[in-house]
Amino acid sequence: MTESGTIIKKLPKPWKVGGQEATDIEVREPTVQDLVEAEKEANPAVGPNAFNVAMACRTVVRAGSYTGPFAPGQFSAMGSRSWYVVRDAMQEAEALGEA
Repeated sequence: MTESGTIIKKLPKPWKVGGQEATDIEVREPTVQDLVEAEKEANPAVGPNAFNVAMACRTVVRAGSYTGPFAPGQFSAMGSRSWYVVRDAMQEAEALGEA
């Protein structure tokens, strides 16, 4: 965890996003508004991966030096191993609010 309360993870393979290659990501804790907005895009019961991508678009603070905005299509070509790192970082960031 960083001093600002975010999670930073190294990606197993560079991710081409925003016209550059990112080798790490930084994720913040989600808010209730993030959850509501992500549910509008994808039902977590019907499309859990689509919901997680929608959440990533809202909670990824940066990928390398790219600070967004992030869109679902940017995650489409990402390899599954890198996606699992993003997903795990989001779970760790969610736990930041638990004391």
